[in-house]
Amino acid sequence: MNQVRRLFLCIITTSSVVFSASAQSLQAVFTHRTFYSPEQGPYVETYLSVVGNSVKYAPTANGKFQAAIEVGATYKNAAGKVVHADRYNLLSPEVTDSSKNAFNFLDQQRVQLPNGEYTLELTVLDKNRGTKPATINNTIKLEYYENIIAISDIQLVDQFTPSTATSMITKSGYDVVPFADNFYPPSIEKIRFYAEVYNTNKVIGENPYLLSFHIESEESKRKLDNLSGFVRQQAAAVNVMMREISIKDLPSGNYNLILEARNSQNEILATKSVFFQRSNRLALPEGDDFSKLDVTNTFASAFTNKNELTDHILSLVPIASSIELIFIDNQLKLSELPLMQKFFYDFWLRRSPVSPESAWITYRTEVIKVNSEFGTKIMRGYATERGRVYLQYGAPNTISRNYTEPSAYPYEIWHYYKLGNQSNRKFVFYNPDLVTNDFQLLHSDALGEPFNNQWEVLLQKRNTQSRDYDNEYKGDYYGNKAKENFTIPK
Repeated sequence: MNQVRRLFLCIITTSSVVFSASAQSLQAVFTHRTFYSPEQGPYVETYLSVVGNSVKYAPTANGKFQAAIEVGATYKNAAGKVVHADRYNLLSPEVTDSSKNAFNFLDQQRVQLPNGEYTLELTVLDKNRGTKPATINNTIKLEYYENIIAISDIQLVDQFTPSTATSMITKSGYDVVPFADNFYPPSIEKIRFYAEVYNTNKVIGENPYLLSFHIESEESKRKLDNLSGFVRQQAAAVNVMMREISIKDLPSGNYNLILEARNSQNEILATKSVFFQRSNRLALPEGDDFSKLDVTNTFASAFTNKNELTDHILSLVPIASSIELIFIDNQLKLSELPLMQKFFYDFWLRRSPVSPESAWITYRTEVIKVNSEFGTKIMRGYATERGRVYLQYGAPNTISRNYTEPSAYPYEIWHYYKLGNQSNRKFVFYNPDLVTNDFQLLHSDALGEPFNNQWEVLLQKRNTQSRDYDNEYKGDYYGNKAKENFTIPK
């Protein structure tokens, strides 16, 4: 994993991503990303960002001041053999006043390596201070092959501009200035990123495909719909994705930025993700700030037990908007009871301005039903896949329950005659553990839901362990009615 490493020179604790230090230590952030060149093969890019006011400046021959950082990089393969080593000086910009250094200076290196797993040992030394060097180790994996679709690591970017000359930071005709950190403070309102997709032309020919991106909550893996987008690409040896997403209204929390390449059948060809952290406490968009609501004498004020209200709010997840999900995911555990009451009241006021309490009571009736029918010993019904689909879309028109087919896991096929502006949509749930009541969503042909072209193969895996599951379903199984039930629901 290409973790971001923060370096602080005084105390080195390599088991931790964050290093402790005193106020007089060198401070830097280090990370790496991997890419592939069809002409030259895989390569690693490293990014080292040094905090300008954390290093010592020395006079230069022209009367200015400059910091000097000695950087050593050693790459070892899985057998422990050194395959690449380098040592160089990283110089800061020259300044006329060494006390005015409120900037970071950046180093980027590129190393060509064959596919494989490597250990990178990095040492960083402030040459003007004379203290001991900081040392960290990063594991690097290169897995790029000529006839397999792959996505490069996602490079977080400070800025990208059309290039006027080729340099170390030039990619695809742009100067791509890396953002070495993965922490976004309130002052940064956009996340920019760069990635490449390889070999689509060798796998899908000249056909177009869809390259999409979205941000999800790291804890719940829920997609934030208002932080997503896509571009239709023509298959090529290398396709490029450069985008920026506004995170002005993204509250504090842990998130993943996800890239997905899908073919015309909506099947995933490749995927890649990068983790980042956001600091921006409860920054709700204008018009969504419920904190000013007065809920005195409303039905929401009657919920005075925080645990009970937390459970009620969590039950709203299947029907919540993206911004509401952000609050539930990242703010709920930090909030006091009055703020939770305001959120809960605002949620139903938006859906039923005339009678928000009646809307809640109606929904609560469905939640109770879902908890009773789909709940497990460790999970509320509303948190299960069947519960989520039921609450989000309503009761299906038909359900085919099949728990005893000889080769199949217990499964259900739900059929909706109408699903918004869609018609004739199905959901396949199955229970691979055979013990709990927690049926997983295996496949659906509804927009925005998981599409799995191998669902029949996986469904029959219960008694067919020797099959090649990389192939689509091609045969038949004794007593199998899944395809019939999906095609012609009963």
